[in-house]
Amino acid sequence: MTDGKERRGGRPKAREVVMRALFESAITGDEACEVFDLSLGRFRFTEDGREYAANLIRFCETERLRIDEVITRSLQNWGLERLGMVERSILRLGVAEILFCPEVPVQVIIDESLRLAHRYGDDGTAGFVNGVLDSIAGLERSKAGK
Repeated sequence: MTDGKERRGGRPKAREVVMRALFESAITGDEACEVFDLSLGRFRFTEDGREYAANLIRFCETERLRIDEVITRSLQNWGLERLGMVERSILRLGVAEILFCPEVPVQVIIDESLRLAHRYGDDGTAGFVNGVLDSIAGLERSKAGK
């Protein structure tokens, strides 16, 4: 903000806002898209960031069963309901990007998910998220390549 311009968020901010909307939705039971829409006024986005966030929340909402199925298949001896809300929200966001944003490199998706895990999770969140998303990314992107 040293140049006097208003600071706006791009895709990293988009991911954070979507993750927070997913988290709040899990707490309140409200639809994630509604929570997201209500929170938009609190954040400034670039045009790309706003569009990316809107697409991500839509994927997370409309494809939730598929996303949850992919996560559940990757969990060994765990059910999705046993995960904390932060972990679940970050994984849903990351899997939505893996499945529906093939133009985004997997490493970017994982790195951004880890950034969110470090910021919002506890000590074990980042390692857990990394392991699950790495496993899912390998499986899902190899399917897409076939």
